[in-house]
Amino acid sequence: MIDIHCHILPGVDDGAKDLAEAVAMARIAYEDGIRDIVVTPHFNSVYMTTADTMRRKLDELRTELDRQRVAIRLHPGNELRIESKAFVERHAARGSFAYLGTPAKFLLMEERWTDYDPDTPEIVARLLDAGVTPVIAHPERHFFFRENPELLPTLIEQGIWTQVSADSLVGNFGAEAREYGRKLILDGHAHTLATDAHNVTRRPNLSAGMAVFEELAGAGARAELEVRMRSILEA
Repeated sequence: MIDIHCHILPGVDDGAKDLAEAVAMARIAYEDGIRDIVVTPHFNSVYMTTADTMRRKLDELRTELDRQRVAIRLHPGNELRIESKAFVERHAARGSFAYLGTPAKFLLMEERWTDYDPDTPEIVARLLDAGVTPVIAHPERHFFFRENPELLPTLIEQGIWTQVSADSLVGNFGAEAREYGRKLILDGHAHTLATDAHNVTRRPNLSAGMAVFEELAGAGARAELEVRMRSILEA
């Protein structure tokens, strides 16, 4: 399995606190059946983990995983928060943040927790015009997507992908996130799944999410989901 959203890099955001915890997370991920992890440290107004910092920490963690013989493949990435249209455009022009994987054809983005950014459709349009598919992180956890039933489908029609979190599907983020996440699966609006793991407690648990997905959508849909997620690394 591939985890496209994981805060495993140590000491850069609210994820793994140090190298030991990062390695422990990788071991948990391996036991869960994950073989590829896209590292996605936050890039926002609080944790501005630049692409250069991400790559340096990525190399350090790769070296340690190799030394300890943990067979997890790591790939570059960031989780970009839409602080504002100007914030996204300024840092995109500077190359401040990283896209998912090496081909740079996908970008993991999250909305602010306080409110939906009305410039999102314009940001999405510019990315799509540049050949980049935005992947919206954990929409099931945002109240405005749940309360406005047309908001997310409109973005999906525009061309975004969604990333639903395994923890949401098993109820770790509450009943509302659980039910909306499952609704996204039933509606065919869950394009990818990920762990959004942050530590050994909020751990990599992709298999649990995949089991829910397969239960609701079937084995064929799960196979399509896994092909879609693999395409992020191989685009």
